[in-house]
Amino acid sequence: MRHAPERRWLERSLAFAAALVPFAMAVTRAASSAQWRSDVTAVRDQGLVAVAFGGGVSTPAAQALLLVPLGSHAFRAAIVSALGLALGCFMLQRIAQRMLVATTASRALSALLSTVAALSAGVSPSWQAEATVGGGACVAAGLALTALHQAMVLADEAVLAPEASRRWLLLAALVGAVIAENLPCGLVCAVAVGVTVAVAAKAPPRRLVPVLVVVVVASIALCAAPLVLRPLAPRSVTDLGRALSAASLNAFDVDPSRKTALYAWSHELGIVPLVLAAGGIAAGLFRERLRAFTGAFVVLALCDLLYPLGAAPELSADPLAALRLMALAAFGVAASIGASEAVLAILRLRVPMGRAAAVLLVVFHMTVVAVASEEASFVADRSHHFAAEAWTDEALGALPMRSAVLVHSHELAWRLWCAQTRQGQRPDVMVIPAALIRHGLVPQNLAIGEEPASQVLRDLALTGHASEFGLSLLADARPLHVELDELWDKRVVKHLSVEGAWLRYAPQVLGRTDRVAPKRHPLGGDGRIARALAESTTPDPPSRAVLSRTVKEHTTTLALAGLADSSRPWLEGLDQLTPGDPFVTGARLRLAHAARTRRTQQTIDLRDLLRF
Repeated sequence: MRHAPERRWLERSLAFAAALVPFAMAVTRAASSAQWRSDVTAVRDQGLVAVAFGGGVSTPAAQALLLVPLGSHAFRAAIVSALGLALGCFMLQRIAQRMLVATTASRALSALLSTVAALSAGVSPSWQAEATVGGGACVAAGLALTALHQAMVLADEAVLAPEASRRWLLLAALVGAVIAENLPCGLVCAVAVGVTVAVAAKAPPRRLVPVLVVVVVASIALCAAPLVLRPLAPRSVTDLGRALSAASLNAFDVDPSRKTALYAWSHELGIVPLVLAAGGIAAGLFRERLRAFTGAFVVLALCDLLYPLGAAPELSADPLAALRLMALAAFGVAASIGASEAVLAILRLRVPMGRAAAVLLVVFHMTVVAVASEEASFVADRSHHFAAEAWTDEALGALPMRSAVLVHSHELAWRLWCAQTRQGQRPDVMVIPAALIRHGLVPQNLAIGEEPASQVLRDLALTGHASEFGLSLLADARPLHVELDELWDKRVVKHLSVEGAWLRYAPQVLGRTDRVAPKRHPLGGDGRIARALAESTTPDPPSRAVLSRTVKEHTTTLALAGLADSSRPWLEGLDQLTPGDPFVTGARLRLAHAARTRRTQQTIDLRDLLRF
């Protein structure tokens, strides 16, 4: 008993270290400029545009940090995610400490292993990647872990009536806040909390059940107030409505393959920690005191297994990212429980060098944190990613006055909207998102005072594609720049010429002399975007993918217009940008065949290669 205060001081110090270390790492890796990944949430949280249900907690936090003179807007938004990471790691250490105390008699060992559990999740690539950009899933995951810890306290301790009522009310408010922040994470959190209290045979008093329901609904309504107030505020250039969600943004993936949850768990945690986690879950299910807590972890793992995250969500936020973070946190705690059980089993055997073997097992388990941190340094470091900002300056800043831009990809539309709503860049430019034209109030807002754009909006609403007549009407009124639509015929292509990051649409048909392409693509070679990609200390796959896609579309346009010879130097730069690209190989073969048959001045169709 004499050493109890010292041990409590050690436990509290380790708990704060478990929160502070991942937070400090996330702040040093946080994005200081615009990122493709956070454009949707930046438009929602900082631009206050009605996008979708969600962000009930991160939006007020982002608005509050805008009042703090602390770096750029992107960096302040990333601080919100880093704070969510710190909260999640702190609560994860408390959860692991509560479970490990029941399995081992040594509080020092339980405090050490619980800290390893929190750090192994907090410094993992997924947690760090979400904590270094604004609008990440760390806020939802941190609140969900707080609610889960509150449920574990109610299930594990004999709490008197007044304090129990307060804890039940706090738990209801936390569940409502998680639902308002991230609906999938909130629903899974509610199920995990329900499993915890049900297995532990702890239920709130019947007279308190209606009050808890009212508290949940009130918490959701209070956190969802920004969603209701956004459409009532003076709008900017667009309003996306409440029906659009991040799940409908089918951005082209950097890696088209989709990896299972098992692959992600083994890649981020390692095979041995995953085996320890399986042993820890098995031990928790057999122990009566841990059965309720382990049941919640099983729910989190099954949800991530049934609804896996995409392989490459770099270009847009995935609403299921919070489930992946919760599953990794559950496996981190389970791995520490498994390590504790293995240490106790070795000590019970009383074999020679058994104590040394137990110490080495604990030390080996601690190396998981170092391995995860090293892996995250290559994946989650966005402090030197400036290519998205450079692309915005080249694509938006170089446009003529009162230009109109017709975009077909979601990523470019959100990037332009983010620059306009959050940074106030080029409000004179009219952005027409072809893929989002049926969502919200986009057509109504774009058509106000823009009669020449009505025909293009009508064509997009009826057929999904702009016609030559509508594009020519708009090009007569405004300088028109477009992305290539793969279904445009040769008549529309004859109006196009390469101009910077876009294809300039002329009202009249252009001749061969009007479309003289430069030897090097404006966005390639020694351009600002290429230099930003080259100078970055960590890879920037989203910006590289967007740049590669632009060069491919421009090369395809020249080939369709009969200027295939002008695009040959662009293929060399594209090969350096993305080595081994199937588009480059296929385009070279077709151009070589056309040169052999002396048909280089005829139309060469490369549109089918854009799928690669």
